[in-house]
Amino acid sequence: MTRRIDAPRIKDASLEALRKWFEELNRVMKEFGIEWRNIYNMDESGFAIGDVEATKRVINANIRQQFQAKPGRQEWVTSVECICADGTAISPLIIFRGKSLQQQYIPVGLNTNWVLSCNTKGWTSNEHGIQWLRLCFEPNTREKANNAPRLLICDGHDSHITGEFIGHCMDNNILLMILPPHSSHLMQPLDVEVFGPLKKVLAAKLDPLIRTGVGNIQKWEWLAAFEKAHDKVFCKENIQGGFCGTGIYPYNPDKVINRVSISAISTPQTRPITPPSINTPFTDDVITSSPINMEAVRFANYSLNNIIASNTSIPTPVRKYIKSVTRTNERLHARIAIVEREKEDISAALTARRVQKSGRHRVTSGEHLLTTVKMFNKVIAAEAETKKRKAKGGNRVRKRHSKATEMLSDESEDDILDEIEVMNDIPDSIDS
Repeated sequence: MTRRIDAPRIKDASLEALRKWFEELNRVMKEFGIEWRNIYNMDESGFAIGDVEATKRVINANIRQQFQAKPGRQEWVTSVECICADGTAISPLIIFRGKSLQQQYIPVGLNTNWVLSCNTKGWTSNEHGIQWLRLCFEPNTREKANNAPRLLICDGHDSHITGEFIGHCMDNNILLMILPPHSSHLMQPLDVEVFGPLKKVLAAKLDPLIRTGVGNIQKWEWLAAFEKAHDKVFCKENIQGGFCGTGIYPYNPDKVINRVSISAISTPQTRPITPPSINTPFTDDVITSSPINMEAVRFANYSLNNIIASNTSIPTPVRKYIKSVTRTNERLHARIAIVEREKEDISAALTARRVQKSGRHRVTSGEHLLTTVKMFNKVIAAEAETKKRKAKGGNRVRKRHSKATEMLSDESEDDILDEIEVMNDIPDSIDS
């Protein structure tokens, strides 16, 4: 059974791009002496409260109903996660949808190391990226590193490549490596081995509540179930399995390269065609029908191949069919050429729009290690250019002093966070 993924994941995750990234990873690990206990992977995962994955259920065989009511998608919540190659994980940042963080979001006994936040959409943002780096990652990994460099691997999401994010990494001896575009399904340990099981276990934890027929799942109910699922899934076995499966640690690029190579040369397997029970497949309907009856055409092709293989004389109906097939083939080739050209034009236009949309993506394209003075300066210049362009359009730009580095003075214009309130001290109980 095949698994559907976005087309760019297949197109952009080329062998050349993957080999180049692994070569850079190997160089960085040797040059900076990265220890395996200091290799981290960070990523975000979104959840729609009330919308869970399908689960298996034992039911009475006499009951024909195969469906179960569910509360349905209510609000979006994002979890920012980070795991280490030694099998450990740091506490997550949970982003709820809301203008301010409410006391009733927090279940009794929630892990006090978890960090909660919110914004008007429930998505991550540039502001949340730097908040996670300062409040979750840097303080929770500093002591274990003992002044040794830490390697942080993440995708190229906007919130990971801001000047403030890169500057804070440089100030704290954190090497930031960005994965090739659209390669998370192959290269991201969290995607490969953790997030999938997390959503399945979360569905099982929420199932008893859903079976009661509740109309809505409360945020605290969802968070309580999520914490239980999180504790079960973020285990040493799953985490190390993610790093091993992606070839990052132990270092083994072939784990990914071979997978891509096999998929590139494999051909889809089709079932043998069972000829329909008709005596003469080469009828006028096969030659002139519109739209084409593909079942009849398949049988005609099957019969034609048998006739050619038997070296017998070719009857007149078969000759007519051969002429029809050749003409149809030429027309189809012409149509395919037109469609391919249109596809290339559309792809080029969309690529140009993506590049124009973000100056940071333009300067980081093809780069992997971002925590260098050269890349830092490029990102800062791109952000300044974006602000200048938007200011000309009459947009108001918010400014504030950066704590990451003295070289940063302005906040990224891409930030859309209205208000953030991070809670580090979680109460042991909730007032009724």
